[in-house]
Amino acid sequence: MKNIFNISEQNEILQRLEKLSPQSKNLWGKMNSSQMLAHCVRPMQMATGDLIVKPSPMRFIGRFFKNYLLSEKPLAKNGPTAPEFIVSDAKEFGREKENFLKAFEKLAKGGKSVIKTEKHPFFGTMKSDEWARLTYKHLDHHFNQFGV
Repeated sequence: MKNIFNISEQNEILQRLEKLSPQSKNLWGKMNSSQMLAHCVRPMQMATGDLIVKPSPMRFIGRFFKNYLLSEKPLAKNGPTAPEFIVSDAKEFGREKENFLKAFEKLAKGGKSVIKTEKHPFFGTMKSDEWARLTYKHLDHHFNQFGV
């Protein structure tokens, strides 16, 4: 399965990012492209320990969904997200793109050594390769949301 530790997937994500613009329209959901970038930064920051997210009260059932999440099956449209990842305020595209690149570079280029969070607040224990797969899948989902 694809993951952001692979250079080819890193390049793919960065190429898709360049196709995104403030005018890109969402195909589903409520976020605009700037909000989506801000949303995508937060889980990457969580993996590197730059954002602390409280464990979900539903974490005991989350581990049962982990295998589905890490499978080849695409993420569901309009699925639930952690409150810390919800972005509904106005965002400036250039700033959010810069924040995205910074978080992406730290996680993708840093590799396994930069992952500081061993427990996902919903899915439980996560190995570094699982974080890499989950991150790719999440980014792919949201780039598909905007047709890039």
